[in-house]
Amino acid sequence: MNHICPACQYDLPKTNNYKQEVPHIDQKLAGSIQFSHILAYLHFQKKGIVQHILHELKYNHKEDIGLMIGRWYGHDLLLGGFTNEFDMIIPVPLHSSKQRKRGYNQSEAFAKGLSEVLKAEVCLGLSRVAASETQTRKSRVERLENVKSIFEIVNASEIQGKRVLLVDDVITTGATLLACGNVLIEAGIKELSFAVIAATR
Repeated sequence: MNHICPACQYDLPKTNNYKQEVPHIDQKLAGSIQFSHILAYLHFQKKGIVQHILHELKYNHKEDIGLMIGRWYGHDLLLGGFTNEFDMIIPVPLHSSKQRKRGYNQSEAFAKGLSEVLKAEVCLGLSRVAASETQTRKSRVERLENVKSIFEIVNASEIQGKRVLLVDDVITTGATLLACGNVLIEAGIKELSFAVIAATR
């Protein structure tokens, strides 16, 4: 089902950071963790169209939005030369209680859309072993502490030696991606990259 009209799709605030440097995106995790790429499809602005889209995706049962955006961004990445960069795509997991309540993981929907185009398998290689408090009003330091030690590897042998694209819906401070990325690196992946639907400025 198409939830975004063609005119609105054309006007989406794309970052284009897969083909040019966008400092506020690249610097979110620079110096904190070793990675190959950090990719964001859209700029996030409070009360803007992207916030509305993400709200529909996460809270109004519009899982198809995640799939659709994943396909759109996948095609952009192919045009940008990302034809064989990743062996697998791993979505940031929700805690099981939250996923049961919502019915799906919005990051997994995005991952599936990317996978269809990039031809890299989706691997549910991470689990969230504890529910965390909402990150919305927390500082970077508080966010880092909030997600510390709440992710673990499901099957280390499945991801060892792989080039992993870790995906989430939005990056604000990068705390969640950093926590997940460190766990993946410790498990022995070959290379780590990140992709999100949107990045805050």
